[in-house]
Amino acid sequence: MKGVLKGLATTLSTFARKPVTIQYPDARHPLPVRQRSFPVLTWDFDQDEACCTGCNICVRNCPVDCMTATMHDNPKYAEGTSDRRKIVEKFWIDYARCMRCNICVEVCPFEAIVMDNNWSGHEHSVYDRLDLHIDIDDLTKASREGKLTFPFQPEDTVEALIAEISGGEAPEVPFKASRPDARQRQLERIARGEPAAIQLREPEKPKAAAAAAAGPAGAEVEVLSESKIRAKRMRAERQAKEYTDKGEAVPAEILAAIELYRNMKPGEAAPAAGAGAAAGAAVPRGEFPPGIGIGPKGDPNSPEKVRARRMRAERKAREAIAAGEPIPEDVAQTLYDLGSEMSPGGGVWATLGGGTAVATAPAEVAAAPEFPPGIGIGPKGDPNSPEKVRARRMRAERRAKEALEKGEEIPEDVLATIKELGGKVPEGAGK
Repeated sequence: MKGVLKGLATTLSTFARKPVTIQYPDARHPLPVRQRSFPVLTWDFDQDEACCTGCNICVRNCPVDCMTATMHDNPKYAEGTSDRRKIVEKFWIDYARCMRCNICVEVCPFEAIVMDNNWSGHEHSVYDRLDLHIDIDDLTKASREGKLTFPFQPEDTVEALIAEISGGEAPEVPFKASRPDARQRQLERIARGEPAAIQLREPEKPKAAAAAAAGPAGAEVEVLSESKIRAKRMRAERQAKEYTDKGEAVPAEILAAIELYRNMKPGEAAPAAGAGAAAGAAVPRGEFPPGIGIGPKGDPNSPEKVRARRMRAERKAREAIAAGEPIPEDVAQTLYDLGSEMSPGGGVWATLGGGTAVATAPAEVAAAPEFPPGIGIGPKGDPNSPEKVRARRMRAERRAKEALEKGEEIPEDVLATIKELGGKVPEGAGK
């Protein structure tokens, strides 16, 4: 009986209590600041673009691989309205796989991703799981519309509490460019007729094409920013150092490029390296003529590929000279264009220096042939290659010497081989 009375007392005490049920979704409980739903991307209202650069750090650290991001060059950087050279192009998060661990927020170096701590981050009920693949437009929507009233990282909050208790200096407010006051400043700029993004610096001027007034040689004109001038100068200095480390002379075109970019000023036109040489002036000798062999590795105009073409043309020229034939016109042109000393019509350096092209006699260029004409000119591995012809000749000479030491006559086939391959017939051999 006593227990029954206690139960009735409990029932009667709750009878007049105010109900706690609310009519969702018309009414919602306020969520705590530390509430964690799903990750979303933040929006930079000062530069009017996503804070994300597409660096993929969050993608690599995600334990369930629910994220995908791609990066591209930021067009607003050239316009001077952004400090981000790279910007996110596409971003997807599969909310069906996300376990809301907050790791992506902690590892992001740009404050570009945050856990949505509002009701907008919870209400994602769908009938199809594929509808939970959220793209970049939906990921930035909450921030763009000002629904992220207090974006935060738990670590930042802990640091702020420690500073408050210890009396130290409070840390800088996180997500400063994505907060509602930044959005309000953007709206005020737009209301005044100003652009949505802040103009940080002057827009970069595009690289100009070849101009008629650049000079008689039609040299190109470059208009570069300070960062690009510095990058081109450092690249030329690095190439010059590679030649110096190998104990070789630095090509004239590299020295000219270094001098050009050292004197060039941002936003001002300057002639391209190697242009504007006075007519008739002596051109410094380099490994290749100006403009040749200056491409990056793998390019047809790279030093490696240009050197290979020149050596191939010189080999063909030697073969033609050894066979008593004239050097083919295409081979002669290649020798001239690439600055080879074997050019039959005179080297390109004489023409560049303003001198008269003097033909070089083939006898002065080509060394004395090791074999008779047409012998030993095959590629490596061929029976008529220099290696195999030399081996046959030495074998025949050795057999001839052994026959003479035994007092025997040298076989006719051995003598024929020695004479055919240009070998030396031992003394005492019969005619």
